[in-house]
Amino acid sequence: METPLDLLIVGAGPAGIAAGVEARLAGLERIQLLEKGPKPSWSIQKLYAPGKRVDRAYLGLDAPQEGVMDIQDCSKDACIALLDQAIKTHRLPVECDAEVWKLHKGEDGIFTAVDSRDRAWRARTVVLAIGVYGRPNKPGYPIPPTLKTQTHFDLNQIPSGTKVLVIGGGNTALEYADFLHREHDTTLAYRGAEFGKANDTNRGIVARLAAEGSLRVWMEADVESLAEAAEGPKAKVKFKAGAPVEVDQFDHIVYAIGGSTPETFLQAAGAQIHGKVPVVDSAYQSTVRGLYLAGDLIAGGKGSIIKAFNSAHRIVAGGICPGASQQPSGTEGP
Repeated sequence: METPLDLLIVGAGPAGIAAGVEARLAGLERIQLLEKGPKPSWSIQKLYAPGKRVDRAYLGLDAPQEGVMDIQDCSKDACIALLDQAIKTHRLPVECDAEVWKLHKGEDGIFTAVDSRDRAWRARTVVLAIGVYGRPNKPGYPIPPTLKTQTHFDLNQIPSGTKVLVIGGGNTALEYADFLHREHDTTLAYRGAEFGKANDTNRGIVARLAAEGSLRVWMEADVESLAEAAEGPKAKVKFKAGAPVEVDQFDHIVYAIGGSTPETFLQAAGAQIHGKVPVVDSAYQSTVRGLYLAGDLIAGGKGSIIKAFNSAHRIVAGGICPGASQQPSGTEGP
């Protein structure tokens, strides 16, 4: 079996790239960054309009430089150039189009991350720098206010033994169905004719569960509307014509129609969440030893690029490689 990586960094934005730089300068050799987008710093490239200024103190959240990476107010292009140069200078391997959909720590203490191309990455230490831009998509029809406690966008607060409908056809939906079927009467409904967005592993699991009769799988089952059942508290689901519906009332509805919450991903990895805030120590290590959180994940979505850089420094200098920290050089900023 291949030797595990010293460090796997999930996310190649400011926090992830800075974590790679800090780790390289601290002496780590086997480092790998995974980026779900087609290019590094994809969130900046996608969310910032051309010519938009990138502020060091976003929303007034300025902070002194703590590590080797710094930035001043600059253009979007200058910011991306800074981050690209850091990747090149410090020899950071970045694999793009590699969204991580599963992460777990084995009994041997090694983490395994599985990406969207069904590749497994093994590492002794993991830094999650995935940001908070992922959010669940909502259906096009209204959800009645009376069904607020019956509708979900993650796996929280779904009592065992209840009848659950999972709506969606991507990896998240199939994973939810696999998880729920063990303690719930579970149906997976998807509007398409095949699970084209899911990977081979998840498709195989769902096919096996359906063949065993452990999971109902309805294809070409497009939901038209949701209403409160007369005998509530249950949700009555109306499907568009042609759906292979056997039952139309469920105790709970779980939507997995695109997007995911960082909270759901962290909980699936075993990290403890208090409310919506991850539990971390002073070096941003989660309750799973060896799993660190960087950037927006520990800033509640109110972080800045300099704070992302600083979080990477604290993770490496205070957690992964204590005593091998680098002093701020002031040479990394534009």
